[in-house]
Amino acid sequence: MARRLVAGRRVGGLEIQILDELWAADGWVSGRELWERLGDESRAYTTVMTVLGRLVEKELVERVEEGRGHLYRAAGDPDELTAQAIGSLLSATQDPRVALAHFVENLEDPELVAELAAVLKRVQRP
Repeated sequence: MARRLVAGRRVGGLEIQILDELWAADGWVSGRELWERLGDESRAYTTVMTVLGRLVEKELVERVEEGRGHLYRAAGDPDELTAQAIGSLLSATQDPRVALAHFVENLEDPELVAELAAVLKRVQRP
């Protein structure tokens, strides 16, 4: 499976398989449960745990302690993760307003611009 981007972060084949399983899960899952859901017994449990750790470091997966182990869940759906990444990028700029203005001015999709305008009207605070 080829590498792809999730929320601006490069993820490999096993990482996207794990994320897909976490997105499909209803709540928190253990590493063992996730390993079983992946259904490839030739893949070592420790490999899945290592990749989960990397996904936690990339802030794509959340981890909490549960007894002597951990539970995992996706840090958001793909759109939420992308929105978080955009927020992080904006907060890292010297002037987020200028960076955002440059971004919007360079959009070439009129429908997207119209949707953004509608969202701005909806969330505009008095």
